[in-house]
Amino acid sequence: MEMSYQSPFKGEIESFNQLFREHYPALRAYAGLLVGDTTAEDVVQDVFLQTWQNRDTINIHTSVKAYLFKSVYNRSLNTLSSLKMRHGKQQEIEYTLKIQEALLCDPDKNPVIHKLYNNELRDEVHQAIESLPDKCREVFKLSYLDDYRNKEISEMMSISVSTVEKHINHALKTLRKTLLHLKALIMNFL
Repeated sequence: MEMSYQSPFKGEIESFNQLFREHYPALRAYAGLLVGDTTAEDVVQDVFLQTWQNRDTINIHTSVKAYLFKSVYNRSLNTLSSLKMRHGKQQEIEYTLKIQEALLCDPDKNPVIHKLYNNELRDEVHQAIESLPDKCREVFKLSYLDDYRNKEISEMMSISVSTVEKHINHALKTLRKTLLHLKALIMNFL
């Protein structure tokens, strides 16, 4: 028996904005795989707009993240279909290839895409961040997770802006190296 849950989108705009900030980067990257970078932002924004407009009637049967990924997937297929109609025969081959690529990225059928919106990936990224040296990790979290500017971090931690920048560069370099296998894994399945 499939259970439905009350919509997590009901409520105040700030809660919805937090949901947007939390999921937008991953959804934007996913849509980029499906429809290309130039259209991806529009697709994701359309999904969030439609979700907000229908927030009182949406029932989630899985997780919010899974719902959003599936919505982006469906919106991307619709976008590709409308592009085909607008551009006619000239781009029919390109359209067919994009649809085949999109089918490979169906979150219900591709284990790599499923992992993207699953907790496994989040845990792996979290572990990589936690493995950073203390000060470096603190600066990285303030910058990338809490969205503070370098100058604000500098003032909060009583260190120079250049030290903040060094910590951020070190963190990014370490995380790229630590998580490189994820990029290779994803590229092998697409």
